Amino acid sequence: MSICLVFNKGLIMEKYTSYSTQDFLDDLDFVRFAKYPDRDDFGNWKVWRATNPENAAAYDEALAYLRALYGISRIKPSQLFAENLFRDIERGIAGNRKKRKNQIIRLWAATVAAAAVALFVTAAWYYQSMIVIQTGSGVLQTVVLPDSSTVHLNANSSVAYRRAWKWLSKREVYTTGEVLLEVKHLNKDTTDIQAGERFMAYTGDITVEVLGTKFNLKNRDNKVIVSLLEGRIALRNHKYGGETKILVPGDVVVDGSPGFRNLSANRKAAQESVSWTRKSLTGENLMVADLINEFRYVYGKEIILSDTTLLNRKIDGRISLNSQESIIYSIANILQANIRMEKDTIYLDPK
Repeated sequence: MSICLVFNKGLIMEKYTSYSTQDFLDDLDFVRFAKYPDRDDFGNWKVWRATNPENAAAYDEALAYLRALYGISRIKPSQLFAENLFRDIERGIAGNRKKRKNQIIRLWAATVAAAAVALFVTAAWYYQSMIVIQTGSGVLQTVVLPDSSTVHLNANSSVAYRRAWKWLSKREVYTTGEVLLEVKHLNKDTTDIQAGERFMAYTGDITVEVLGTKFNLKNRDNKVIVSLLEGRIALRNHKYGGETKILVPGDVVVDGSPGFRNLSANRKAAQESVSWTRKSLTGENLMVADLINEFRYVYGKEIILSDTTLLNRKIDGRISLNSQESIIYSIANILQANIRMEKDTIYLDPK
């Protein structure tokens, strides 16, 4: 009976003679033998190894690997090691929290700084930027300023003022071309004029200081003409210096490169200086040259006379500026001339 059992075990063990190391590791019986080498039912493995099979090296390698694996025991740290480990972990967590907090603070500070810069830039732009209203050829326009003063713009003219007008302590406008200003009166005591009550108008090299008044300001071809209709104004030429001129209603002043000149007191001439607001040119002893220049100012086109001596011909009465055609035909009719047009230039030739 025992002989038969040994024979059967020999037959069973014979299959292992072709096993590799990996095959041994995959075999459950071999794994159990490596884990429990002293069990009686696994004695056949020792007997088989004693026969010194050809793959004994594979057997030994697999057995050594499994015994090393099963021989690993759990290391229990000391109390001191555990306390130090937990202390290091807590320090790391606290450090990360502080680092995160610092990052948040830096991010917040950077955001606030960026917002402050943006606010400063916006405020600087708001205080320094200008609102500019400009008319084109043949167009008149009326502008009401923030203090309710009114600026009437002739064609090809402009007015500019600070966007922060209401926040500033002074009223200032800058003009080009021809404008009629009706300034709102703020001053109550003429002997004590406050800064915010003054109104300053600038054109070319001329500064006009007013309280409450109405005046025409014309700046064409480097020549400024100031005509006072109501109130009182002070004129200064900040380029050439000199005394300040005080104007009263009816005064008309022409300022060219030499400075103030041709101061005249003529209420009728002062009133006629604003006839352009009614789209007309009115006056006594107007010359054809004045009408041609006005046409150029208003419509941006040139009128050329073949006979230049006609430029000095006098015109009395009222000339309509309502359209280009009305001016051209009026001049042609006065001079008995033929009209010839080339792009933006009109030629008047003798008939």
